[in-house]
Amino acid sequence: MFLILRRGFATHSSLLCTSEKIVVPPLKMKINKSKVPKIREKDLEEKYITGWGPGGQAVNKTLNAVYLRHVPSGVWIKCHESRSLDRNRKTARKMLIEKLDLKINGEDSVQRQEERLASHKRNLKREKTRLKYEERRKEKETDQENSSNKEDNLEYIPEDNVKK
Repeated sequence: MFLILRRGFATHSSLLCTSEKIVVPPLKMKINKSKVPKIREKDLEEKYITGWGPGGQAVNKTLNAVYLRHVPSGVWIKCHESRSLDRNRKTARKMLIEKLDLKINGEDSVQRQEERLASHKRNLKREKTRLKYEERRKEKETDQENSSNKEDNLEYIPEDNVKK
C-alpha cells in the first residue's frame, strides 16, 4: 500500500515523484534494540516489601511488592502489579531495564523509538485521510461545474416560437 502526497507536504527522503503527486513507499522502520543495557544480578539490590492498594489486609500484610535498585546507576523501581511475588520480580526487572534504557540512551531508547514510529504512522494516516477528503471535494466541484455547463448549453425557447 502506497501513500500519495501532494507536492510540498512530503518530508521523506526516499520519495518517488510523479508529475503531480509524490508517492511514499511503505514504512519499514525497525526498532533498534542493540543499545538496550544488560543488567547483572550482582549489580542489583532487591528487597521485598509489603503491598499497597486494594485488597485489604491480605495485601497490606504480605511481602509481595518488590523494590529493585541498580546500584551502579542508582535507578530504582517499586513494583506491585499483582499479588504474586514471582510475577512482580519479573515485571520489576523489565521495568528497570526500560528505565535504565531511557536514562542511558535518551532519544535512542526503545520507548522513544516506539513513540516516534507511532507518531509517524499517525501522521501518515492523517495525511491519507486529508487527501481522501480533498479528492472528494474536487470531484464534487468538478461535478457541479459539469452540471452548470450543461444548464448553460440549454437554451430557453418561448412556447410561441416552438414549431408544431
